[in-house]
Amino acid sequence: MHVTARFAASPPPLSADLTHDAWRTAPAHTLHRLWNGTPAPAALTTTARLMWTASHLWIGFACGYAELDIDAPDAIDCSTERVALWDRDVCEAFVRSRGEPRPDSYKEFEVAPTGQWCDLAIHTPRVDVDWHWNSGMETAAAIEETARVFRAVMRLPFAAFGGAPVEGEVWAVNLFRIGRVDGARQYLSYAATGTRTPDFHVPACFVPLVFEGAVVSGSVTHEA
Repeated sequence: MHVTARFAASPPPLSADLTHDAWRTAPAHTLHRLWNGTPAPAALTTTARLMWTASHLWIGFACGYAELDIDAPDAIDCSTERVALWDRDVCEAFVRSRGEPRPDSYKEFEVAPTGQWCDLAIHTPRVDVDWHWNSGMETAAAIEETARVFRAVMRLPFAAFGGAPVEGEVWAVNLFRIGRVDGARQYLSYAATGTRTPDFHVPACFVPLVFEGAVVSGSVTHEA
Protein backbone atom coordinates (compact mmCIF):
# COMPACT_ATOMS: atom_id res chain seq x y z
CA MET A 1 0.00 0.00 0.00
CA HIS A 2 1.29 3.44 -0.91
CA VAL A 3 0.12 6.91 -1.96
CA THR A 4 1.16 8.56 -5.22
CA ALA A 5 1.39 12.30 -5.81
CA ARG A 6 1.33 13.15 -9.53
CA PHE A 7 3.38 16.12 -10.79
CA ALA A 8 1.26 18.91 -12.28
CA ALA A 9 2.98 21.28 -14.70
CA SER A 10 -0.21 23.37 -14.86
CA PRO A 11 -2.06 23.14 -11.55
CA PRO A 12 -5.56 24.55 -11.15
CA PRO A 13 -6.48 27.70 -9.24
CA LEU A 14 -7.01 27.08 -5.55
CA SER A 15 -10.66 26.04 -5.38
CA ALA A 16 -12.81 23.07 -4.40
CA ASP A 17 -13.49 22.22 -8.05
CA LEU A 18 -11.80 18.86 -8.59
CA THR A 19 -12.72 18.59 -12.29
CA HIS A 20 -9.52 20.24 -13.54
CA ASP A 21 -7.32 17.91 -15.62
CA ALA A 22 -4.58 18.03 -13.00
CA TRP A 23 -6.95 16.52 -10.43
CA ARG A 24 -8.49 14.03 -12.87
CA THR A 25 -5.11 12.59 -13.80
CA ALA A 26 -3.95 12.28 -10.18
CA PRO A 27 -4.44 8.74 -8.82
CA ALA A 28 -7.47 8.28 -6.57
CA HIS A 29 -6.93 6.84 -3.10
CA THR A 30 -10.08 5.60 -1.38
CA LEU A 31 -10.55 5.66 2.37
CA HIS A 32 -12.96 2.76 2.73
CA ARG A 33 -12.05 1.46 6.18
CA LEU A 34 -12.12 2.74 9.72
CA TRP A 35 -8.97 3.17 11.83
CA ASN A 36 -9.30 -0.44 13.08
CA GLY A 37 -9.58 -1.94 9.60
CA THR A 38 -13.33 -2.60 9.58
CA PRO A 39 -15.38 -1.31 6.62
CA ALA A 40 -16.46 2.33 6.83
CA PRO A 41 -20.14 3.26 6.39
CA ALA A 42 -21.05 3.50 2.71
CA ALA A 43 -22.49 7.00 3.23
CA LEU A 44 -18.99 8.27 4.04
CA THR A 45 -17.39 7.41 0.70
CA THR A 46 -14.10 9.32 0.69
CA THR A 47 -11.53 9.75 -2.07
CA ALA A 48 -8.24 11.63 -1.86
CA ARG A 49 -6.07 12.77 -4.76
CA LEU A 50 -2.56 14.19 -4.43
CA MET A 51 -0.50 16.25 -6.84
CA TRP A 52 2.63 18.36 -6.56
CA THR A 53 4.36 21.25 -8.20
CA ALA A 54 7.81 22.75 -7.75
CA SER A 55 6.55 24.63 -4.70
CA HIS A 56 3.50 22.86 -3.22
CA LEU A 57 1.89 19.56 -2.28
CA TRP A 58 -1.84 19.55 -3.05
CA ILE A 59 -4.36 17.18 -1.45
CA GLY A 60 -7.99 17.11 -2.56
CA PHE A 61 -10.73 15.19 -0.74
CA ALA A 62 -14.18 14.31 -2.13
CA CYS A 63 -16.45 13.11 0.68
CA GLY A 64 -19.96 11.77 0.87
CA TYR A 65 -21.75 12.48 4.11
CA ALA A 66 -24.84 11.44 6.03
CA GLU A 67 -24.88 14.48 8.32
CA LEU A 68 -22.51 17.37 8.93
CA ASP A 69 -20.95 18.45 12.21
CA ILE A 70 -19.51 21.89 11.42
CA ASP A 71 -19.22 25.29 13.04
CA ALA A 72 -22.08 27.76 12.76
CA PRO A 73 -21.71 30.22 9.86
CA ASP A 74 -20.99 33.16 12.16
CA ALA A 75 -18.12 31.23 13.77
CA ILE A 76 -16.29 30.43 10.52
CA ASP A 77 -13.14 32.44 9.79
CA CYS A 78 -10.77 30.82 7.30
CA SER A 79 -8.23 33.62 7.64
CA THR A 80 -7.00 32.22 10.94
CA GLU A 81 -6.32 28.76 12.33
CA ARG A 82 -9.21 26.84 13.86
CA VAL A 83 -7.60 24.72 16.59
CA ALA A 84 -9.23 21.40 17.50
CA LEU A 85 -10.93 20.87 14.15
CA TRP A 86 -10.76 17.16 14.99
CA ASP A 87 -13.72 17.66 17.32
CA ARG A 88 -15.94 18.09 14.24
CA ASP A 89 -16.04 16.75 10.67
CA VAL A 90 -12.61 17.04 9.12
CA CYS A 91 -10.14 15.61 6.59
CA GLU A 92 -6.55 15.14 7.72
CA ALA A 93 -3.12 14.38 6.29
CA PHE A 94 -0.10 13.44 8.39
CA VAL A 95 3.10 13.87 6.35
CA ARG A 96 6.67 12.88 7.21
CA SER A 97 9.24 14.39 4.85
CA ARG A 98 12.91 13.57 4.46
CA GLY A 99 13.67 16.55 6.69
CA GLU A 100 12.13 15.10 9.84
CA PRO A 101 14.72 14.30 12.50
CA ARG A 102 13.06 11.10 13.78
CA PRO A 103 10.72 8.36 12.51
CA ASP A 104 8.01 9.52 14.91
CA SER A 105 8.03 13.21 13.93
CA TYR A 106 5.77 14.59 11.19
CA LYS A 107 3.45 17.42 10.21
CA GLU A 108 -0.33 17.34 10.71
CA PHE A 109 -2.73 19.18 8.38
CA GLU A 110 -6.51 19.44 8.67
CA VAL A 111 -9.28 20.96 6.56
CA ALA A 112 -12.99 21.11 7.39
CA PRO A 113 -15.93 21.03 4.96
CA THR A 114 -16.11 24.79 5.61
CA GLY A 115 -12.49 25.41 4.54
CA GLN A 116 -11.32 26.00 8.11
CA TRP A 117 -7.84 24.67 8.73
CA CYS A 118 -5.35 23.60 11.36
CA ASP A 119 -1.66 22.65 11.20
CA LEU A 120 0.69 21.21 13.81
CA ALA A 121 4.30 20.10 13.98
CA ILE A 122 4.40 16.77 15.80
CA HIS A 123 7.83 16.15 17.34
CA THR A 124 6.62 13.22 19.45
CA PRO A 125 2.96 12.15 19.17
CA ARG A 126 0.84 13.46 22.09
CA VAL A 127 4.00 14.40 23.99
CA ASP A 128 5.88 17.14 22.12
CA VAL A 129 3.64 19.16 19.79
CA ASP A 130 4.25 22.66 18.41
CA TRP A 131 0.80 24.25 18.51
CA HIS A 132 2.13 27.56 17.20
CA TRP A 133 3.79 26.20 14.07
CA ASN A 134 2.50 27.84 10.89
CA SER A 135 3.00 25.98 7.62
CA GLY A 136 1.49 28.62 5.36
CA MET A 137 -1.12 26.10 4.19
CA GLU A 138 -4.08 27.30 2.14
CA THR A 139 -7.48 25.66 1.72
CA ALA A 140 -10.68 25.67 -0.29
CA ALA A 141 -13.93 23.82 0.33
CA ALA A 142 -17.49 23.49 -0.93
CA ILE A 143 -20.58 21.66 0.33
CA GLU A 144 -23.26 20.31 -2.02
CA GLU A 145 -26.21 19.73 0.28
CA THR A 146 -28.49 18.14 -2.34
CA ALA A 147 -25.89 15.53 -3.32
CA ARG A 148 -24.64 15.20 0.28
CA VAL A 149 -21.05 15.65 -0.82
CA PHE A 150 -18.33 18.06 0.21
CA ARG A 151 -14.93 18.72 -1.32
CA ALA A 152 -11.93 20.08 0.55
CA VAL A 153 -8.49 21.00 -0.75
CA MET A 154 -5.17 21.66 1.00
CA ARG A 155 -2.27 23.43 -0.68
CA LEU A 156 0.87 22.88 1.39
CA PRO A 157 4.09 24.79 0.65
CA PHE A 158 7.20 22.63 0.49
CA ALA A 159 8.97 25.36 2.45
CA ALA A 160 7.08 24.03 5.48
CA PHE A 161 8.91 20.71 5.05
CA GLY A 162 12.33 22.25 4.57
CA GLY A 163 12.38 21.80 0.79
CA ALA A 164 10.75 20.21 -2.24
CA PRO A 165 11.16 16.58 -3.29
CA VAL A 166 12.56 15.33 -6.56
CA GLU A 167 11.06 12.81 -8.95
CA GLY A 168 10.86 9.38 -7.36
CA GLU A 169 11.52 10.61 -3.86
CA VAL A 170 9.58 8.80 -1.14
CA TRP A 171 8.16 10.45 1.99
CA ALA A 172 5.57 8.92 4.32
CA VAL A 173 1.90 9.75 4.85
CA ASN A 174 -1.43 8.67 6.22
CA LEU A 175 -4.82 10.14 5.33
CA PHE A 176 -7.85 10.38 7.56
CA ARG A 177 -11.41 11.60 7.72
CA ILE A 178 -13.80 12.07 10.64
CA GLY A 179 -17.55 12.05 9.91
CA ARG A 180 -20.83 11.06 11.52
CA VAL A 181 -23.61 8.57 10.82
CA ASP A 182 -26.70 8.61 13.04
CA GLY A 183 -24.87 10.86 15.46
CA ALA A 184 -21.97 8.44 15.94
CA ARG A 185 -18.50 9.66 15.03
CA GLN A 186 -16.66 7.54 12.45
CA TYR A 187 -12.87 7.57 12.06
CA LEU A 188 -11.69 6.65 8.56
CA SER A 189 -8.04 5.88 7.86
CA TYR A 190 -6.31 5.13 4.57
CA ALA A 191 -3.88 2.80 6.35
CA ALA A 192 -5.41 1.28 9.47
CA THR A 193 -3.72 2.17 12.75
CA GLY A 194 -5.18 -0.84 14.58
CA THR A 195 -5.43 0.80 17.99
CA ARG A 196 -8.02 -0.30 20.54
CA THR A 197 -9.71 3.10 20.48
CA PRO A 198 -9.59 5.60 17.57
CA ASP A 199 -6.09 7.01 17.26
CA PHE A 200 -4.54 8.45 14.10
CA HIS A 201 -1.18 9.26 15.70
CA VAL A 202 0.59 6.01 14.87
CA PRO A 203 3.52 6.95 12.59
CA ALA A 204 4.60 3.30 12.34
CA CYS A 205 1.50 2.81 10.17
CA PHE A 206 2.31 5.57 7.68
CA VAL A 207 2.68 4.37 4.08
CA PRO A 208 5.09 5.52 1.36
CA LEU A 209 4.25 8.79 -0.38
CA VAL A 210 5.80 8.56 -3.85
CA PHE A 211 6.37 11.72 -5.89
CA GLU A 212 5.73 10.78 -9.51
CA GLY A 213 6.86 12.94 -12.44
CA ALA A 214 9.32 15.77 -12.41
CA VAL A 215 9.83 19.49 -12.79
CA VAL A 216 10.61 19.89 -16.49
CA SER A 217 13.33 22.38 -17.32
CA GLY A 218 11.81 25.53 -18.74
CA SER A 219 8.26 24.64 -17.66
CA VAL A 220 6.10 27.22 -15.96
CA THR A 221 4.01 26.42 -12.92
CA HIS A 222 1.14 28.79 -12.20
CA GLU A 223 -0.45 28.65 -8.77
CA ALA A 224 -3.07 31.32 -8.36
